[in-house]
Amino acid sequence: MKNISITLIALCTTLLISCSQKKSGEDKDYYKVDIAIDETFRPIIEEEMRVFNAKYPEAIPAPRYMPETDAINLMLKDSVRMILSTRPLSQQETDAIFASYKLKVRYKPIAYDAIALIINPENKDSLISVSELRSIMTGKITQWKQLQHATSNGNIEVVFDNANSSTVRYIRDSICGGTQLKGNMKSAKTNEDVIKYVAQTKNALGIIGVDWLRNTNDSTNLTFNRKIRVMSVSRSTVTEPSNSYQPVQYYIATGDYPLTRCLYMITTDPRTRTMGLNFYYFVSDQAGQLIITKSSQLLPYMPVHVKEVVSD
Repeated sequence: MKNISITLIALCTTLLISCSQKKSGEDKDYYKVDIAIDETFRPIIEEEMRVFNAKYPEAIPAPRYMPETDAINLMLKDSVRMILSTRPLSQQETDAIFASYKLKVRYKPIAYDAIALIINPENKDSLISVSELRSIMTGKITQWKQLQHATSNGNIEVVFDNANSSTVRYIRDSICGGTQLKGNMKSAKTNEDVIKYVAQTKNALGIIGVDWLRNTNDSTNLTFNRKIRVMSVSRSTVTEPSNSYQPVQYYIATGDYPLTRCLYMITTDPRTRTMGLNFYYFVSDQAGQLIITKSSQLLPYMPVHVKEVVSD
């Protein structure tokens, strides 16, 4: 009888330990916020994660920053179930995920981004048209003096962040109509490197997501990083100061700034409750949208009205 009791106690202990270990593993997965993100959007996601983590201290942030193409490929292989992308998945990609893993794709638009064109502070050629940009990216314009309001000489040195980034895809597909990019171009690997290269290179033309240029000392979000100059871009073929605009939130909202795109949160997580899904909804709801309004150069997808209350 004594031996039976000891055996039962040992068995119960083993089961408790096993259940505890299983629960621990499930909890860790539940609390983990695993998301693959184009490196272009590191600044705003870091801020969203910071505020989200303050609200949910038990959450385990696990952002992975990489080129957009790599993030999408991870989702197609079911190696990650949440990504931040400048395009929704195609019907073919959505069908492939369901066929392989029986997972449905959900997405939410969360913001409008702008592609900024940056130049060295010594370069005074601050106006450019979309058609001129297209000609630069297809190798038809190679020198600064070929621009309408040119005051500079020398070859234009175009610099991107990464060949597989959303920025390169936008220029190729949305500006150049899918035409192969040509000309004097280089990859700087990261957005910080793009800014650094342009700040040090007089003839450089940097192509970069606007949120990397935010002047953190300006709460109005109307000025940019002072190490570089931000060009004003015109839809018109004839550029003038009156029809050329910089990528500030107001001109993104009015549609005057032409180089814009939508930003999406995409998930294939079939569960109904996880910290990852909490973050998915947090960014698209009012709290997350207010962070975009106040702490980035992006334009929130949801209209956010901020009223100042003055006490007597």
